[in-house]
Amino acid sequence: MLINLRAEDVQEIYVCAGYTDLRKSIDGLVSLLENTYEVNPYREAILYLFCGRTASYKIKGLLYEKNGFLLFHKRLKEGRYHWIRDESKGLIRISHEQFLRLMNEGRLN
Repeated sequence: MLINLRAEDVQEIYVCAGYTDLRKSIDGLVSLLENTYEVNPYREAILYLFCGRTASYKIKGLLYEKNGFLLFHKRLKEGRYHWIRDESKGLIRISHEQFLRLMNEGRLN
């Protein structure tokens, strides 16, 4: 549950390489995961991250819990996310350390 969610509760974290239309909400992102990346977004404790084209200072995250999805949205106060833009790379699994660096500094490495 969101109130008890901790970083260590997330087992796997994936970056969706390339650009995502951040106007998409839960249903649109679920559809993207199912149809483009051919993954099951209903697996618990798996966080998927998305970044937009023009607003690369924004990021969205999608996480499924026992009874529904959590949709996260973060906007940097300053700077931009340094994101893997090569769409041919698909979903890229990242470590918890990379995730924390992305959330704190806007970069994976």
